[in-house]
Amino acid sequence: MTETDPAELAGLRARGDLLAADNSAVRLRLAELENERDERDRQIARLTGALTDAARRIGDLDRERAAQEHRAELAEWQIAALATRRWARLGGALTAFRARPASPASFRRLRGALRAEPEPPEPPAERRPPRHPEVKVADTESLDVPAAEVPEGPVARPGLTAAVVLGPVLEASLRYEWRQVSGFGADDWREVFEAERPGLLLVEPVATGLPIADLARWCRDRGVPSVYWDTGPGLSADAALFDHVFTVDADAVPAHRERLGHDRVHALPFAAQPRLHNPVRAGDRGRYPLLYEGEYDAAAEQLIAPAPRLGAHFYGTGFPHMYRQRVVAPLPYGPSLAARKRYRLLLAPDPRRAVEAAAAGVPVVHHREPAASPAFGPVARDGKDASRLLRALLNGPELRDRQAHLAVRSVHEAHTYRHRIDTVLRMLDEERPGGEAHFAEAERPAVSLLLPTCRPEQIGPAIEQAARQTWRPLQLVLVLHGLGLDPADVEKRALAAGVDDVVVIAADRSVSLGGCLNLAIDAADGTHLGKIDDDELYGPHYLSDLLPAFSYTDAGVVGKLAHYAHLASIGATLLRYPEHEHRYVDVLRGGALLGEGDLIRAYRFADLGRGEDTDLFRRLRADGVRVYAADRFSFITIRHADATRHTWRPSDLELLADSRLAFYGLAEEHVLF
Repeated sequence: MTETDPAELAGLRARGDLLAADNSAVRLRLAELENERDERDRQIARLTGALTDAARRIGDLDRERAAQEHRAELAEWQIAALATRRWARLGGALTAFRARPASPASFRRLRGALRAEPEPPEPPAERRPPRHPEVKVADTESLDVPAAEVPEGPVARPGLTAAVVLGPVLEASLRYEWRQVSGFGADDWREVFEAERPGLLLVEPVATGLPIADLARWCRDRGVPSVYWDTGPGLSADAALFDHVFTVDADAVPAHRERLGHDRVHALPFAAQPRLHNPVRAGDRGRYPLLYEGEYDAAAEQLIAPAPRLGAHFYGTGFPHMYRQRVVAPLPYGPSLAARKRYRLLLAPDPRRAVEAAAAGVPVVHHREPAASPAFGPVARDGKDASRLLRALLNGPELRDRQAHLAVRSVHEAHTYRHRIDTVLRMLDEERPGGEAHFAEAERPAVSLLLPTCRPEQIGPAIEQAARQTWRPLQLVLVLHGLGLDPADVEKRALAAGVDDVVVIAADRSVSLGGCLNLAIDAADGTHLGKIDDDELYGPHYLSDLLPAFSYTDAGVVGKLAHYAHLASIGATLLRYPEHEHRYVDVLRGGALLGEGDLIRAYRFADLGRGEDTDLFRRLRADGVRVYAADRFSFITIRHADATRHTWRPSDLELLADSRLAFYGLAEEHVLF
């Protein structure tokens, strides 16, 4: 840009050329701003260099201090060792003997000095400055990270055998999706394939001695579908031999199609495996503030720069020297899954880590909008925005936990490896003559909600609660307990509200609450049975949030223990049992439980008017059936001002004493949606 001299600018104004003068003024101001920007860049460079030098000097001082402390300890040891020598002890004993020759103590000291020399003390170990003096918790030993448990199953598609050539991450994640054949070598793969003929072949670009082209040709000659999954760094020449090509980079699809000369190339992002990536809590979850995993990315500097001041740890490589005290080597894959849950935020993750962390309930913060996959978290636009965003999330547990909750929901709606494999299988079926469906997808489990009620005014709201559930297929089994209502009329109301399948049963008032529930169990068709109450609030995702827990836990019953409770008497909403969220527990809220259908049918409820839930959990616990408490959202229990409306009747003061006041009002947008 050509700068304008101030004298020239004044001349233009004097000649009356105002437009030219204004343009010249703009150019002059822009030049000044560019000079200011360049000077700021030079200042930043100088400050960065100064910080690096300061970090180096601090390291040198640490080493010098450690050396001085070692020399001091060594001198103390030498003095102590000399004091044990016989001649040193004898000199002191003779001096005492001359002062008091007739003293028995002097004789004893002299005899002791003439005995054999005792062992000198151990010399001090050499002191070395700790590699990360400010973050001793950042190494694997001090974190005491356990190896992640790798459950055996179950397998989603036991009738489908897949031969795979995958890296360790995908191989571990996909072993739950089918019967997986792997580990064969260049010398025995033909024998393995003939012995266990695969239904498909899946290959990703990993270093292997296998003849990938021969594997693909073998499958093509025998009509076995073959799939190449480009997970990075790109296509190999062998990709052209595969029936379908998928890539985690959606932007690369056009280039891959052009290179391969066909349109059987599709985007297939990374996903989560619920058996490995899940929010089940263990140990000190959220103990540490921030974690960055992987190779240093200069593009993420806006997030990384403020992170050390907030207590971040960096598990990675390639970091500038100024961050060295916060950096440790990356963890192996298994321990990294366990370590990740100990942090409140994950910074700038790559797409694979982002979806895995989201499934584990660890909030993520991005430095740019992911191009081909959901963000599962907010994006910091610049450095100032990043610092504020990190502090807001670290200081706001409700903000952080709600983000994590919504991310877990998003993963289970569309981003598990079950979804990815379903996508692959659908496309393979489309290639078959006549569109024959060879690879059947797993059916969604049907849920039956059991709802006994003795309050006619609550029937309408209760039906609405069931009808707004997003999960389908759904059945509502409603037991009219001592009410003189026509079951057919109630059924019509429920069907009109949008419930797909409705069963209405009339029960005499003499039947206990447990007996009413057993009537509902006998009439229910669902593969899962849930018990709800007529005066609680259930969000539309109540069921869809609970059902995934059966895919990543060994529980026979899941539900809520951590929950929000609204006290109508004072208009306050409490958070109860927050420590019992995403954990195996002994009991759940009676109005928020969901169990495997066959299990609930086998155990049923005791013939009790009160405490039938407690009795059920006691029997389950005695038989070793595990019970899991999920998140605290999508459910609010209502405590009416009239305590006689409840079968369980603690006072409001009792509830306040054992809970945390969350807010006044219901805050349905925060809790239920």
